[in-house]
Amino acid sequence: MKSKLLKKLFCVFAMCAVFAVMPLSACACTTDKGVSPLPSLKEEDGWTRTLYTDFSQYSDIDEVYEKTPWSPSPHGLRKTEYWCDQTISLDSESGDLVISSYKSDNHECEICGVESGVFTGGIETRKTEDNEGFLQAFGYFEAVVKVPDAAGMWSAFWLQGDDVGKIGNGGKDTTEIDIYESSFHQKNRTETGNALHYDAYDAPWYRCVDHVTDVGYDLYDGEYHKYALLWTPEHYVFYVDDNAVWTTDAGGVSRVEEFLRLTVEIRDTTYGPYGQKIGTFENADDGSTDFRIKSVEVWQNENYSPYIQDPSEFKDYEKTYTALLATGITAGVLLTGGAIAAVIIFIKKKKGKKNAI
Repeated sequence: MKSKLLKKLFCVFAMCAVFAVMPLSACACTTDKGVSPLPSLKEEDGWTRTLYTDFSQYSDIDEVYEKTPWSPSPHGLRKTEYWCDQTISLDSESGDLVISSYKSDNHECEICGVESGVFTGGIETRKTEDNEGFLQAFGYFEAVVKVPDAAGMWSAFWLQGDDVGKIGNGGKDTTEIDIYESSFHQKNRTETGNALHYDAYDAPWYRCVDHVTDVGYDLYDGEYHKYALLWTPEHYVFYVDDNAVWTTDAGGVSRVEEFLRLTVEIRDTTYGPYGQKIGTFENADDGSTDFRIKSVEVWQNENYSPYIQDPSEFKDYEKTYTALLATGITAGVLLTGGAIAAVIIFIKKKKGKKNAI
């Protein structure tokens, strides 16, 4: 009985020490501000198109890499699946860029370095040795795609920056912005998810705010759907087929340039984003495991320019916070020690009274 009480006291003091430090990181406050109309994208309103990729205008995937800011996502093991350049192609008939997904026991790729595994991929506008890439802070981002209609996998359109690992500035110094993730194939085919990730990806600092919307129709119907984001200095607005589904300023809006990503991930027989059970991935010959990307375009508004900041303007507080956390835990241990001593004295006194009776 006494040991259980002491354990509880220690846990309480340790948790207090941790949470005493946590408020130093920006609060994950989110506001659903209701329906937001699409931006006009008119020149007289300050809009200029900064990126437009219609993949049907290119003859093969090599020409896409040569003449656009797009490159394959990092080649190699992702989580349980491999991102491999071999999975990315251009469909000459439809003009779509296609990211295929498959299991194989005779995969031949020096970079993957395995024969057996699950293989898929992605494209992105991150700057590389061979490509200048494309980065932008604020604006309007749009992709027209056909999501995979298969179990065990999901596709995504998202923005990311290299400074998302910094601690202590909330989302302002870079937020991973998930414009959509298609992990609802199994049971909730009319739903879509959006998410914001910031303050690194590791505990105890990592923050995530997400949102799920039922759009009222099947998003896995084999048709093209448009997923978009309006990113302003005040908030983010997420759209599906030109309809706003979520408006938020969670974490403090990112002010740093980020690159675009269109990717596929496979977590066989486990859960995907938003707690969705995604089922078991199986090979398919009917194209249902393909992620098809028709076009991507990005716009910028001249009125947003004054709010853009360089990553160097933001300090990384990880060492400071870690030291404070350690100090807090030490204080918590000392307080716990004092509490333990007090409890022991109380118990002894109580026993002494009983013996006296």
